[in-house]
Amino acid sequence: MTTPLKPGRRLLADADALAASSPLSLADSVAEAIGQELGQSVRLVSAELETNGEAQTDDGELVSPSAVVTAVLPQKGQELRTEVTAHLEGDAAYSASVRFAFAEAIDNSDDVSDLLCPGSAGWNSALRDRLREDSEFSTLIEAYDGTIGIAIGGRPVHFRCYRGHVLEVVARSILGADFVLSIPGDVFVDLVTAERNRFMETAMSGRMRSSGSGYEYLRMTSALIRIIDHARAMAVAAGYVGSERVLDTNLQVA
Repeated sequence: MTTPLKPGRRLLADADALAASSPLSLADSVAEAIGQELGQSVRLVSAELETNGEAQTDDGELVSPSAVVTAVLPQKGQELRTEVTAHLEGDAAYSASVRFAFAEAIDNSDDVSDLLCPGSAGWNSALRDRLREDSEFSTLIEAYDGTIGIAIGGRPVHFRCYRGHVLEVVARSILGADFVLSIPGDVFVDLVTAERNRFMETAMSGRMRSSGSGYEYLRMTSALIRIIDHARAMAVAAGYVGSERVLDTNLQVA
């Protein structure tokens, strides 16, 4: 079986700067470079391009690419989905990001841990079990009856809570979430592999965005920080690249 990459793996470290062209052409060039680095057996499944509003780079401008693996998801059958976030930074004001998904045939996808994909059904179940056993988290939500929502790299996770109890952690709850905190995949990888929990710094920097009830988001900030604590412990257990830097000692990571 092909050894799967781990979230946090940096790609394109030795890639040359790209000549100025349209965003789509640049994305095509980056997809080709990532595909070559991942191996000839992978195929591009999807790509989502976001730019800073610039339609095209300036003539003669060079664009530097970088990329990081954000999720590795075992599919039904014998296929592996690898999700990658790439960034394109120009000499001037141009910048863009692209979310890629690549697929690769493997011997047995059941051998790949669900913890390698934040927001997957297996990852949600593992996080639910941890939160139910965490008395500190129960205290943080003891006066809360509602649903906390986060989206990791576009993958939704809803935490249905009732007065200190975690009822479920699922992709989507029936009535939706009171608020949703959207965390790009590469930002989430940075959160779970940093030396300490940097949730507040990341939120203040604008790298995460919330929608829905601002009141409930602020009220549940401490609960969100604790959720990230557990996600960090799970990243250590799953062997995310860079998770060896995690210094938190207040959670059992086994």
